Amino acid sequence: MKVSVATDRLTFTPLTDADLPVLHDWLGREHVSRWWGPQRSLDEVVRDYHPAQRCFGGVMFFLIRLDAEPLGFIQRYAPIEHHHEGWWLEIDDPGVRGVDVFLASENHLDHGLGSTAVVAFVDRLFEDPQVTEIIADPAPDNLRAVHCFRNAGFIARQVVKTPDGPALLMTLPRPE
Repeated sequence: MKVSVATDRLTFTPLTDADLPVLHDWLGREHVSRWWGPQRSLDEVVRDYHPAQRCFGGVMFFLIRLDAEPLGFIQRYAPIEHHHEGWWLEIDDPGVRGVDVFLASENHLDHGLGSTAVVAFVDRLFEDPQVTEIIADPAPDNLRAVHCFRNAGFIARQVVKTPDGPALLMTLPRPE
């Protein structure tokens, strides 16, 4: 059953030190770890997601909140900044941004909340006139994520090889 949620009920708050234990819990949930990798220690989550990481490489981490209650996680990055890691070598436009997202509770899945959150988030990204396109790269067999991005307006382009395995490159150009 789809749930209609006005995008103005959604906020994106930068991840803080206090959020790291919550993120650690979420990353260990089966519906998340299946796609985001096996359970990590809290120390590993702190290392990988600590807000100070925003000083290095431009990745930004956010909690998605619905009426101020934590709903999930979303991050944005500039693919061109990850070439040294073997990611997105074919993308040379500095205006492209990538997004990754998950909802924290299985109870929120399959209701359209993920797509609504992605729409609200990319609308904010496109407020920056330098952003030319948004990409997403779900695993091709992560049908829930593919559906989420497709419902948010992304177009599936091709399966590509990434350091984490195959991914379905999905794109959303800047609205005219």
